[in-house]
Parts: sequence; C-alpha cells; structure tokens
Amino acid sequence: MSERSQNSFENRGDRERSELVDKLVGVRRVAKTVKGGRRMAFGALVVVGDESGRVGFGQGKAKEVPDAVKKATEGAKRTMVRVPLRQGRTVHHEVAGRFGATRVIIKPAVPGTGIIAGGPMRAVFEAMGIKDVVAKAMGSTNPYNLIRATFAAFAAMETPRGIAAKRGLKVTDLLLHKEESSKGELDQKEMLAKAEKAKAARAARAPKKPEGNRRPRRDDGDRGGRGGAKRTEAPKVVTVSKADSMKAAVSTDTPAAE
Repeated sequence: MSERSQNSFENRGDRERSELVDKLVGVRRVAKTVKGGRRMAFGALVVVGDESGRVGFGQGKAKEVPDAVKKATEGAKRTMVRVPLRQGRTVHHEVAGRFGATRVIIKPAVPGTGIIAGGPMRAVFEAMGIKDVVAKAMGSTNPYNLIRATFAAFAAMETPRGIAAKRGLKVTDLLLHKEESSKGELDQKEMLAKAEKAKAARAARAPKKPEGNRRPRRDDGDRGGRGGAKRTEAPKVVTVSKADSMKAAVSTDTPAAE
C-alpha cells in the first residue's frame, strides 16, 4: 500500500470515528477476590452509533473508569451492525426479542411520537438515529440483558426488500398485492351490504298472514290437557297422627249409650 492511499485510509477512519456518537449506559464497581485480598475495578457499558441505522455496544473493565469506558467504546465500534429503518425514523414492523429473563417489544410509531422507551433502550435508539418508536421491557431490567434483548429483536427484523427477495418477487409486486387484497376486502363488504338489502326487500315483499287463520285461544281449563280434556286436581294428602288414629279406633269400638 502506498503512502498516499494509507493516509487517505487513516483520514477516512478518523472521519468515521468522529461521526460516531457514544453513550455511556452505566458504570459499576466490581471486585475480584485473590489470595492477597480483593482487587477493585470498574466495568463500563457503552453504546455507539452513527445516527443512520448503525449501532453497537461494548463492555470494558479496568482499574480506572476512563480506561474502562475506552475499552467498552472500542469494543462497541468493532461490533456495530446495521438496522434497517423505515423512512429513516422508525422500524418497519413490530418485533420482539429475548435474552435470559428479559423480554422486549419494539413497535413502529407515527411521526411526532418520539422515543417512548427508558434506560438502556433509549440510549440504543438515540445512538442509531430512530426518531419515533414505542418499546416495552418485561422481566429483568439488567442493562446488559436489556441491550442484548434489543439487539436480538433487531436481528429478527425483516424488510420489504428482504421479503420480496425470499419470495422471488419485487417490492412493487408486494405493494400491488397489498392493494389488491385491500380492494378484495372492500368488495366483500359491498357484497355483504347488498345481501342484507336484498334480504330486507324480500321480507318487505312477502305477503302477510291474514288474521282469520289464527287458531282460537283456549280457555284456562284447556291449557293443561290434550284434546280439550280438563285438568284434574291431585288428591289432597291428609296427615293423621298416631294419637288421633287411636282415638278414632276407640270411638268405633265403644257402643253408643241408649
């Protein structure tokens, strides 16, 4: 490689590094127990993006906070990925991601919504340049798990161009299919409406039954039986105690006085 090309390559790398935006998500103090005692250190979590769809995250550990942040930033730059955006402001469709005990759901939003997310997810969206998005985190709120779950959701994201390539079609063919399907739904609604109108018209044209053809109403006594027979009442049950029965037996055995 010539000196001129090497200088241009270095200048381009410096320009790209200057255009990147890094966000410090969190710093924590860690300790390592060794034979002589405990060695204290600091761990940093950093998100780096170019505000145009590229984003990455990294973590570093050192005895001092600046060194840990520098290590995390370099690791984030090495692991940057490109996320497809719709109109450069939001995601294409709703997508879910999971890592460990953390689950996240990312949904597209209309212009003017803003970034409705919190904590590490907001840092990721701001670094990659998303303007309108709605996100929800469930389960563990560990920042490392949240960022990894968010990147898992990005990996599962699809684009219209990718779907068309898988089906062997063009993006215009997908749009045409969408228009035809929506037109078919409208035609189905119109057919249902016409069917309801035709049904109402047939009901209005149907002749009404004359009043003289109605069956005569039966009396109260004829309601319970068939063939006009009246209902018979059930016999009444009379309860007689043992003492009353003994008295009646004695009175029948004793002759009447003359």
